[in-house]
Amino acid sequence: MPQHCARSARCTVSTARALALIPLVAGLASVSNPAAAQSLRPHSVRCDTAALIAAIDDANANGGGELSLSRRCVYDFRAPVSGQDATPAITVPLTIKGNGATLLRDPATTSHFRLIDVAVGGTAAVSHLTIRNGDVTGDGGGVLVQKGGTFRGVSITVQGNTASGDGGGIDDRGTLKLTGSLITDNTALLGGGLYIEPGGTADVIRTTVRDNKANSFAGGGVVNDSGAITIARDLIVGNSVATGDGGGLWNDGQMTVNDSEIADNTARDHGAGVTNAQGGKATFNQSTIRNNRAGLQAGGIYNVNADSTVVLNVSRVVKNSSANAPGGVYNGAGSVVVNKRSTIAENTPTNCTGSPSPVPGCTN
Repeated sequence: MPQHCARSARCTVSTARALALIPLVAGLASVSNPAAAQSLRPHSVRCDTAALIAAIDDANANGGGELSLSRRCVYDFRAPVSGQDATPAITVPLTIKGNGATLLRDPATTSHFRLIDVAVGGTAAVSHLTIRNGDVTGDGGGVLVQKGGTFRGVSITVQGNTASGDGGGIDDRGTLKLTGSLITDNTALLGGGLYIEPGGTADVIRTTVRDNKANSFAGGGVVNDSGAITIARDLIVGNSVATGDGGGLWNDGQMTVNDSEIADNTARDHGAGVTNAQGGKATFNQSTIRNNRAGLQAGGIYNVNADSTVVLNVSRVVKNSSANAPGGVYNGAGSVVVNKRSTIAENTPTNCTGSPSPVPGCTN
C-alpha cells in the first residue's frame, strides 16, 4: 500500500511537470519554426494596397501565413509592384481570406499588370475575393499560376481581365482548383476565361464560365492545351471565339466533364460547344451540350483529328446549329463513342450527316 501510494505520487508529480512544460515547448517550436508561428496569427490587412503588398512580402519572407482582407474593400492598384504583377509573386503557402474584397487594376491606369502571380513553390488558397480588370502583355490577365505553383480558389470571381496571349482570366501552368466560382467577361487571344498550358492540371468544380471571349482561333471559355482538366457540375455558357473553333471548350489534352452543361456558346468556324483537337481525349458523363451555334460546322462537337477521341456517357448533344451540316457532331477521322443512354438529336441542319467519319448510333 505505501509503495502504491508512492508510485501514484510520483506519477502525479511527473504529469504535473509534463503539463507545465507544454507552453514552453510550444513557444520553442514557434521560435524555431517561424512559419508555424505565423500560421497561428492571421494577419488583418487594412484597406490599402501598400498594406497588402507588405503583407505578402512578409509572408514570403517568413515561410507562409494567412491574410484576412478588409471586408468589401476595393484594393485599387494603379501600378505594378514588379514586372506585370500588382502584388508580389507568391512563393510560399499563403491563405488569403477575401471577405468580399476586390483586387482591381484601376480603370484609369495605362500600366499593364495582373492581380495575382503564384510562382514555383507557392500555394495560394484564396476565398471570397473578386479579381478584376487585370491587363497584361502576355499570359494570365487576372491570375498567373506558374509551373510548380498551386492556386486554389473558393467562391472567387475572376472578371473583366485581358491578356494579349493566353488565359484572359487565368493562365495555369501548374496546379489549379476552382470551387463554387465565377469566371466571366474575360478576353484573350486564346482561352478567354481559362487556359491550361502543357503540363498544367485543373479541377473546376461547381463553377460558371460565362461570357468570355477568344480573339483568335481557339477557346472562348476554356482551352486545355495538352494538360489535364476535370470539369464537374459546371456551366460553360455564352462564350465566344472570334476567328476559329471551340466557343465553349477547346481541348487537345485529357478532359473529363461530369454533370455539366455547355450551352449558348458561339464559334465563327467550328465546334461552338466543344472542339476536340489533335490527340485530345474528351469524356462527357451525364452532361448536356445544347444551343451552341457555329458559323461553319458542328454547333455541338467538333472532333478533328485521327488521334482524337470523344466519349459520351449518359450525355446529350441537342438543339445545336451550324451553317453547314452537321450541326450536332462532326467526326473528322477520329473516334466518337456514344453509349446507349446518350442522345444526339434536334440539331440543325443535321445531327451527324455530313461528318466525314461516322458517328455510331447517330441518325440524320
